[in-house]
Amino acid sequence: MRVPRSVTVCLMACSVVACAPASRQDAFLVRGDSRAAAIPTISVEHSYTPALDQGRPDSRVAYGAPDTPVYRDRPLNESLRGSIELADYTRALDLAGMMAPLREAGPFTVFAVPNLPMEQFAHGAAPSGGIPAPAVLRQALAYSIVRGAYPAARLRQLVAETPGNRVSLPTVAGGTVLVGRDAAGRLVLSDGAGRVAPIWIDGVPQSNGVLYLTSSLLAPA
Repeated sequence: MRVPRSVTVCLMACSVVACAPASRQDAFLVRGDSRAAAIPTISVEHSYTPALDQGRPDSRVAYGAPDTPVYRDRPLNESLRGSIELADYTRALDLAGMMAPLREAGPFTVFAVPNLPMEQFAHGAAPSGGIPAPAVLRQALAYSIVRGAYPAARLRQLVAETPGNRVSLPTVAGGTVLVGRDAAGRLVLSDGAGRVAPIWIDGVPQSNGVLYLTSSLLAPA
């Protein structure tokens, strides 16, 4: 008996869906969006040293560090992996076992930490040059991933409407992190005990949430 072509195509499509991981965000349900934000690569500038020998290539010219585009229709895990400036943060999430949820539908809000603050933390946590243990990384990054999508405009509105001008957001680690404003009106993360991490890059929409960049690492005490 000859199977109609439409049935064959349907069965093939069903088999593909069945094989796909249930937890991964379905790309077919994401609306295409070519708009992008740029994440500067500033950590290379901190590590740059000029050429000392004649004829030796100047690393600032020969090894440029272009900005990384972050597209709105991509999931958080892909945007993090594609950014040079977030390479250390991405590696830490992998080691801590915190990256996998960021490929799901979410939504999540990520307060990512640039390379330089991550390197300073790693040096303090493992002075011998080793890699901090997964448990140490999970504790340090506990404030950096929040459940729910919080664009910058919504955060500012929540902060303005909340007594004390600080709003509490639930983290995936089970705790909470505070978001408020500094004297200049910029958004900042806070632990409620006086320690803050200013927001460097405001929320970039993602297919499964929002991506921010902080200028420092705020870890639970």
